Order: sequence, then structure tokens, then C-alpha cells
Amino acid sequence: MDVEKATLVISITLLLVVIFNAAIFVAVKRRKTTGQIKLLQRAAKRARDPWGDENAKLEELSRRVAELRGDEETEDNDR
Repeated sequence: MDVEKATLVISITLLLVVIFNAAIFVAVKRRKTTGQIKLLQRAAKRARDPWGDENAKLEELSRRVAELRGDEETEDNDR
């Protein structure tokens, strides 16, 4: 009787593992590979320049501040 229970438990476990793996396989196949490629490209870009977005924003801020300072100097010279 113990052998029957052990066989049943092993069979159910194997069945669950096979179903789980099949579900993962189907989920991966349904996804578009372009999404994964884009994700990898963004990760590589971020790895090369981790603060690229922040640097671009700081450069824009610096440019705008320089424009404002230039405008203030022009107004001071007009007075």
C-alpha cells in the first residue's frame, strides 16, 4: 500500500511539473521577441551610460539657465 501511495505522489508531482513547464513554454512563445530585444537594448544602453537621462536633463537645465542669465544681462544693459 505504501508503494501505491508513493507512486501516486510521484506521478502527481511529475504531472504538475510537466504542466507548469508547458505553461511557461506557451507563455514565452506567445510573447513577441521584439519586446525582449528592445528590453535588452535598453538595458545595454543603461549599462553603458547609467545616468544618461539625468545628464540630458541637467544639460537642458543648464542651457535654459544660461538663456535666462543672458536675458537678464540684456535687460540690465538696456537700463
